[in-house]
This record gives sequence, structure tokens and C-alpha cells, in this order.
Amino acid sequence: MIEQDKKTDKAYDKIAYGKIDLEKLKAEQNFLAKLVRLEDRLKLDEIKYVIGVDQAFEDFKGEKTNVISAAVLMSFPELEVVEEKTLAEAVSFPYIPGYLMFREGESAIKVVKELAQPRTVVLVDGSGIAHPRRCGLACFVGIKTGAPTIGITKHRLVGEYEEPKRVGEAKPLIFEGERIGYVLKTCKRCRPIFISPGSYISPELSLEVVKACLRGFKLPEPIRIADRLAKLAKLDKLAKPSKSSKVMKNGG
Repeated sequence: MIEQDKKTDKAYDKIAYGKIDLEKLKAEQNFLAKLVRLEDRLKLDEIKYVIGVDQAFEDFKGEKTNVISAAVLMSFPELEVVEEKTLAEAVSFPYIPGYLMFREGESAIKVVKELAQPRTVVLVDGSGIAHPRRCGLACFVGIKTGAPTIGITKHRLVGEYEEPKRVGEAKPLIFEGERIGYVLKTCKRCRPIFISPGSYISPELSLEVVKACLRGFKLPEPIRIADRLAKLAKLDKLAKPSKSSKVMKNGG
């Protein structure tokens, strides 16, 4: 059993971030956590679209920088790209693990809202309830958009688990005696990813959706493509306040 490092969150609590009141932000997260719903709003065969959302920063750990949010709308389960969007905005909140929703949440919500369709599940590059206060970025996006959301990370923020050995094998992620998500090995030569619901979806269906979105890479396709979009927008300076591209089929 791989155990969490319980010192991490406490260490950041002791750091002074100017006028930022971490206790106030904790209280807000605790309040939002009470709004999270883990009942499935959709069944697997009712899902028509998935959205992947990821972000890049001009200066990742800078307090004042620009965040580039990228999202892709894809058909499900075919995973054909329907529409893409990038958005660049200034942010003035520092990088603090466990508080990313206050830095990048509003920008992520904007791109998701512009792409959202009925019967859509959103995959977020960030934690769901696998968070010290059960309220990661994916929870924030779900609560604010009303869409079922799933949090996906490459690293564990909280919880204990057994390492999955085989490709496709998933092990429960346990936090405070509860199963809050799953640890999934997605490819042979990669470390597992961490999956937890944001809101309006269960841990079990979150795992099913992520598995259905895998195409041989470490990350599910919606997140992988959104990650690429964000990086390209950053490198090529393509991100604009309202840049959208729609994939047209059959010439029109």
C-alpha cells in the first residue's frame, strides 16, 4: 500500500502568500465540497460528448502571469473532434498546490461553457474529490457549469493505494477510509493516472468513461488533445479571448 505524504498540505499552510488568506480559501472549498454530488447524472450509454480541458501558463509559478485554457469537444464514444477553443487571460493568484481552482478555475469554466452540449461529460486536468478538502479543480468546474466532471492527474494529491501492475488494471484510491477514486495503469511504460469524480458522477462511472477515452497513451484523448492545444497556443501565441475552430465534415 502506497501512503500519502501528510506533510505536504501543512507545509504550504505555513507559507505566507502576501495578503492571501488560506484559511478563508479553505473555508470556501469546504463549503463548495458540500455541493458536490456523486450520483450519476448520465448513464454511460447516454453520454453523447466529452470535453477535455487543460491549461498552460506563460510563467507556471509566477504570481502574475497569463493562463492559456484549452478545451476540445469530442463525440463519444467515437472520440471525433467536433470543436476546439483556446482562451488567454491574466491571473494574479500564485501557484499553491491544493488551491488551483482559485488560479485557473474561472478560465477553465469559460472555455467549457462555450463548448458544452447536452449529455456531455467534462474531463479536467486536475483533481476531483481526491483533494484534502474534497474539492479540487474538477469539482469547481462541475459545480459552476452543472456538467458531470471527472478529475484526472498524473500525481497523487491525497490517499493510499496499491500500485496497479497490468495495463488496464485499476486499484481503489482510499482517503480517510473512503474510496474516492481509482488509480489506473493506462500504458505499459508509464506510471498510473489518478481518477476521481468532480461532481454529478460516481467514481465507478468516472473510471468507465476514462477507460473508454483511452487510445494507447497515458492520458485519455480529450485531456491529451487539450494539453497539446494549450501548449501550441502558448508557443505560437495563438490564444485569443475568443478563438474557436469547428471541424466541418463532408465539405460543410
